[in-house]
Amino acid sequence: MSKESKSLYSAKLLINDIPVTVKSKRIKNMYLRVRAPSGDVEVSAPKQCSLNEIERWLFERHDWLIKQRQRIAKQPSRPELQFVSGEEHKLWGKSHTLDVAVKKRGASVKCEGEQLQLVSLPHYNADKRKKIMDRWYRDQLSQEIEALLNIWQPRMGAYSNSFGIRAMKTRWGSCNIRSKKIWLNLELVKKPVECLEYVLVHELTHLFERYHNARFYALMDEFLPDWRERKKLTNQFI
Repeated sequence: MSKESKSLYSAKLLINDIPVTVKSKRIKNMYLRVRAPSGDVEVSAPKQCSLNEIERWLFERHDWLIKQRQRIAKQPSRPELQFVSGEEHKLWGKSHTLDVAVKKRGASVKCEGEQLQLVSLPHYNADKRKKIMDRWYRDQLSQEIEALLNIWQPRMGAYSNSFGIRAMKTRWGSCNIRSKKIWLNLELVKKPVECLEYVLVHELTHLFERYHNARFYALMDEFLPDWRERKKLTNQFI
């Protein structure tokens, strides 16, 4: 989840009928990802790697690729939310029933028990209502991040200069090593708090070690011994 370099070039490979997009970057290690829900396969490779080397590396992981694509294909598709009363919306890993009240002023959201109460203006469509929800989600996530940073930064001895929240399609977080700024995915507000804590510790660990290598994972084991279980929980379809 560390910040990736910009792509130097991109190419296409075919691994036993599986199309793979290759992006050459100024990085140390090779990274392989299967995107959900499409099942598209993408490799980020160090600039010095030839396509033949990358192809051999992919063939060694062919069985894993098949299993990942099968797993993604079995995942239920998420229905597109309309932001109307009765819908189920997630907050910190739990389902809340949305209750929409249409009023002439005061667009807002608040949580009451197991219900999310959204006040919408009469002319607001689903997109406008989503923006209200996202603004509220962003505020909830920001508060939790600040609370966790107050715990983990002194505990780890790693201090970020700032953090930001944005929508990310393929990553839960990223860390800009030079500016010491951490970015976190807005969707984390819908996961259990343990998931946010895992991602935050992960990104703070990058302030000690840029790459996902043995030193990085040893530090993760020291700071958050159950991080592997939390990672699985974070990546689950919930």
